[in-house]
Amino acid sequence: MTTVPLNGLSLELNSPIDPGRLDRIVADLARSEPQRVLDVGCGWAEVLLRMLAAVPGATGVGVDLEQVDLDRGRKNAELRGLTDRVELRAADAKTLTGTYDLVLCVGAQHALADDPGRALSALRGLTAAGGRLLFGIDYWLTVPPAERLEVMWGGATVEDSVLLPDVVAAAAAAGWRLLDLHEVSQSEWDAYECGLVRNQEEWLLDHADHPEAAALRRRLDDGRQQWLRGHHGYLGFAWLTLGALPGPTAA
Repeated sequence: MTTVPLNGLSLELNSPIDPGRLDRIVADLARSEPQRVLDVGCGWAEVLLRMLAAVPGATGVGVDLEQVDLDRGRKNAELRGLTDRVELRAADAKTLTGTYDLVLCVGAQHALADDPGRALSALRGLTAAGGRLLFGIDYWLTVPPAERLEVMWGGATVEDSVLLPDVVAAAAAAGWRLLDLHEVSQSEWDAYECGLVRNQEEWLLDHADHPEAAALRRRLDDGRQQWLRGHHGYLGFAWLTLGALPGPTAA
């Protein structure tokens, strides 16, 4: 029997950014020729795979707890001829050890700590001196009023995110220097939000009388309200390229 498809299958990336802009970030990071790359909370590892394609000979490790995402990443690695250069494994990011030339952590800071400063300190401990970190994080464009918080994800509070200057200050305190910064546009956010559910919306058009259609329609409608009446215009997303200062790593 036909079942509801997983969401996100229409997306190239599971984070808001235009793929062409990401390719420019990847090309910039590739200039330092990192040989060992770690992706914390890799999802289906699209950013990691693009990095490995941009740096011949580099090897990568990606960790995540979602097996379905890891399976998608392994399939993509095989299609791109990168299987021998990448390891995608189910693991708790808090158990990671060792140091890497380049660390990726995009939208996955909570795998290490709820507080951005503590997450950035943990990431510094995984990065070799002089190495790089690509850090993607949501932030408040403007602190939302109570009536917008009420519509966002369940139990949303002002403390769920921070202002962008506070992210940069936390990075400096954790032993990083800011090298580059990309704030996604509202149109990039909108494309991401629509892409998350595009395949499910198209499925509904073809299966309007399916037994699961009504429940899916309600979930998608609720999600759209949380987006457009909740965090739309208040929540931003930034991609920071950070350089690791010499000296002892933070734990």
